[in-house]
Amino acid sequence: MALTASACSPDSPEPVIRLVSTRVDVPETSRQSCLSLMSVLPEDGGLSEEEVTNKWGQDRVAVKVCDSRRAGAVASVDNANAAAEAATGEKSD
Repeated sequence: MALTASACSPDSPEPVIRLVSTRVDVPETSRQSCLSLMSVLPEDGGLSEEEVTNKWGQDRVAVKVCDSRRAGAVASVDNANAAAEAATGEKSD
């Protein structure tokens, strides 16, 4: 024989559960390109061919990695906001 005990009254109302969606905003600077990571070159030049090649390669890698991460983060937030809007049927500003 099983015995079940509960501290809840059968007259207690059902708990109210409310789901609230909050729109997430990304700063506008996150939507801009990562070109500001480019190396600063000396005004008078004076770099050897090897230094130019190395700086160019470092710049390309930094910009590609930054743009990829930035684009992924912005897309994730945009997709989350779109999913929340679709679930609630409301359009957020």
